[in-house]
Amino acid sequence: MIDLRLIETFIQAARRESFSGAARSLRVSPGAVSQNIKSLEGLLQTRLFTRTTRQVKLTPEGRRFLQRCAPAVEALQSAASAIQEEREAFQGQLRITSTTAFGRAEILPLVASFQDAHPELQIELSLSDGFVDLVAEEYDLAIRGGILPDSEYIARLLIPVTPLVCASPDYLAGFGTPRTETDLEGHRVIGMRSSPSQRVFAWEFADPRSSQPRRLEITPDSIMNDPESTARAAMLGMGLAQVGSNVVLPLAAAGKLKILLADKAVQSRGLYAVYPSKRYAPKKLTALVDHLVESFSGRADLVFPN
Repeated sequence: MIDLRLIETFIQAARRESFSGAARSLRVSPGAVSQNIKSLEGLLQTRLFTRTTRQVKLTPEGRRFLQRCAPAVEALQSAASAIQEEREAFQGQLRITSTTAFGRAEILPLVASFQDAHPELQIELSLSDGFVDLVAEEYDLAIRGGILPDSEYIARLLIPVTPLVCASPDYLAGFGTPRTETDLEGHRVIGMRSSPSQRVFAWEFADPRSSQPRRLEITPDSIMNDPESTARAAMLGMGLAQVGSNVVLPLAAAGKLKILLADKAVQSRGLYAVYPSKRYAPKKLTALVDHLVESFSGRADLVFPN
């Protein structure tokens, strides 16, 4: 294999009929150009230039070599320029996956406003509450909630999430309002099951002795499999539930749920924009993530003030 730098040096020297001119174009010393030409001639076992004290000229073999290699190098340069332009362009496709309810209510309007600003983009938004492998399923971006494990993916926080205990006003009127964690005993409890592990989530509370939340295992009277249905069950009076602040706060503001044990609440989770690589991420992807982060930065209605 011939080093492409030798080929580029040869082309520049051949077109200028000057080693010093090639050196200026390549921003190297004339000595480096001369050495590269010697190395190339040695590899090819062919003299490419005739040299005098006043000028250099291509040999017949050099002219034939130029005719054959110059188009190939130009094609490589064109391919490199095209891929760089694509990386910078707001064109082509972006594939996004998000949880169903949050994606429909919050991500879709932001995708719409981003596409309105960049109409040449084709954006696919896939809503699913199951686990999605970004690489295997060829997604550019995932919106994920919970506690993200360490990984090589880039994760940018959209909204910090506080698990909040809540119940409907009617339920509390009939069964009383718990004031402490001990008061939870005897109440009907709505659990939420984790899709990957199939375990019912423990409830989380602030621990004054640790920066980590204290986990309370529960024995649920009913079980749901996503935050929105868990909150809906609480609204229907099925019992107490612990659901993320991004779901509970709008319902509490509307008077459909009441927040309990607020002094024990702790921010322990989040909603994140996750993508495989930061170093070579296309500009259209990083711009979309910036758009999401900026849009959620002003959403005090979704963040519980711990």
